[in-house]
Amino acid sequence: MYELIVQELVEPGSMQRFLGERTSCRYCGATGSAVFGKRRNAHALPAALGNRTLFSLDECRACNDKFSIYEDALCKAVGPFLTLGGVRGRSGVRKTGKTGSKSTVRHTMLEGKRQLSIASEGDAELMGGDQTKGLLSLTMPVDGDKFVPRYAYKALTKVGLSMLPAEELPNFQRAIASLDDLDTEPHPGPLQIGFSYAFVGNAPPALAVTLLRRKDFSAQLPYMIFLLMAGSVCFQIWLRSDNRDADVPEVGRLGIRFNAQLPKPEGGYFPINYCDPLQFDWSDLTPRLQPFQAFELAFNAQTTEGSITPIPRV
Repeated sequence: MYELIVQELVEPGSMQRFLGERTSCRYCGATGSAVFGKRRNAHALPAALGNRTLFSLDECRACNDKFSIYEDALCKAVGPFLTLGGVRGRSGVRKTGKTGSKSTVRHTMLEGKRQLSIASEGDAELMGGDQTKGLLSLTMPVDGDKFVPRYAYKALTKVGLSMLPAEELPNFQRAIASLDDLDTEPHPGPLQIGFSYAFVGNAPPALAVTLLRRKDFSAQLPYMIFLLMAGSVCFQIWLRSDNRDADVPEVGRLGIRFNAQLPKPEGGYFPINYCDPLQFDWSDLTPRLQPFQAFELAFNAQTTEGSITPIPRV
């Protein structure tokens, strides 16, 4: 049904790579060397998600400044995952929640060891466990930051468009034009997200993007599916074409189950298996709290081993 046309991996130790050419801006069409700035000005994948090595040469400074608003919304939408996972952005690991808010999550390093602190109005709820064996289960409410859903969706759209081969760009002019105005929808219908996670905490310091293109142009399936893996979370969207998706019905579910393997220093690979995607509609322009209301901590006080499970907001 689909063929892989683009895949990029960013991980620690990767060599710097540059996409596109500095002839004109891929998004607004601006030309001239002065509009682009430094070669590492535009990150092809958000720097806030840990990208240090993959850059876009065909993104001008003006567009890059505007797109930072979309990137900020996406990071706020998954802020607790980034904080709990220790994902390092431009200025270190981001905090979730502002000082004085109902809940905050912070990540610090003490003597080379990760320290997590979660503060919330009221007490964490003890859900169960076997205290005689040191087993505890706690539910920790986390409000985090508010984000604009449509802006977060457009952040994913922008990354997908940055990966498109040049010959595909004429098929996505509406989505490209929508990035110029903050509130414009990139396509009609719901802005659907498939969101999945592998685990929470100690996120692998790697990002990957994948573009899947429909093999049969006449099939009633989305023409282009874009996936972004960022540490312990994975997003997928229907990157809708102007002329290849006219007869395709609205997607009922974005359900690709994504797996990854990261090389271990000692050899072999560490598997990352993402859960079945949760379905979100990020069409709204009204700011809302990030999609998870709490995190459940299962913890063994004797072995110090534990796991964290997100609880979606009702």
